[in-house]
Amino acid sequence: MGNTSRVQYVATGIFVCLVIISSLYIEQSFLGAFVWGIILSITAFPLYLALRARGCGNMVASLIISVGIFALLAVPMVVMVTKAVDDLPSLYGWAKSASQTGIAVPEQVKDLPAGGRIVPLWQKYLSDPDELRSWLGSMTHTFASSDGKSVTHHLMEIVETFMIAVLSVYFFLVSAESLIGDIRAVGKKFLGRRATDAIDNIVGSVRGTVAGLVLVGMGEGVIIGIGYFLAGTPHPALFMLLTAIVSIVPFCGPVVLAAALATTFAASGGTPALIVGLVGAMAYFFGDHFVRPKLISGNTKIPFLAVLTAILGGLHACGLLGLFIGPAVIAVAFSLWRSAVADSRADIAAT
Repeated sequence: MGNTSRVQYVATGIFVCLVIISSLYIEQSFLGAFVWGIILSITAFPLYLALRARGCGNMVASLIISVGIFALLAVPMVVMVTKAVDDLPSLYGWAKSASQTGIAVPEQVKDLPAGGRIVPLWQKYLSDPDELRSWLGSMTHTFASSDGKSVTHHLMEIVETFMIAVLSVYFFLVSAESLIGDIRAVGKKFLGRRATDAIDNIVGSVRGTVAGLVLVGMGEGVIIGIGYFLAGTPHPALFMLLTAIVSIVPFCGPVVLAAALATTFAASGGTPALIVGLVGAMAYFFGDHFVRPKLISGNTKIPFLAVLTAILGGLHACGLLGLFIGPAVIAVAFSLWRSAVADSRADIAAT
């Protein structure tokens, strides 16, 4: 009897593993979209509860949130991309003219303290049309022979992932009550009472990371973009779009800001460049040093350094999804550690 039970137990385990592996294999193309849907659902769940409390039905509240997420993410991006595309013809015309005549050294560059060193380099690599065409041709060839050919494919994948993620938000929220109960029941079976703390820390880390990375990054991009328009930066919509997207990843936004500042300085002089620099410095100083740490680590009481390294490590390991997966994993690790410490202290106190 014991041997029969043991064989059934092993067979059941193998069968369950095969089913899970087969399911993941079948859905592998959409796993990323489902994870994004889970992240968005966790973030929007407090709003879902608020709508339910105001009398909205389950399906209506889920539909409102799904449509709202689509509008919140898609509409601003479409507007910024449209404005950026409007800048492309003039940017192309400038590049074509520069490839034929070179880029003359601006007077502002000559007046810099280090102008004596910069001017010869500028004249060698930018003012000489042949040299400029050479490295521009190398860049164009690299783009066309590698990623350039698959740009349309990547864009279609992004659109598909976004649509399925938004659609999954609706179904996750419609089934939220049963899903939460199931997750807590399974978690309690495998982790015991630690499951509650682990789940709460995952939810808190996801919400904090979304707010701290996405909302703060987009907000920084918009604020700095206003500075671009005020200072007369060339192609301000394009720079705003790039700044908003890149600012989502910590420490990357200032790279685009530096490029915009240099472009503004070369085109309009020191005062407009100073405006761009001041607006950008203030936005990143307050956003990255005060708002972002508070939002990211405030919900889980995890040291910001641990969250920051988890964000960057997750980015290296899993791409953009790693920005949110990394902090969630670290949040669970801290939760289990604190539970183990609490249990050890309780045992010591009991003895």
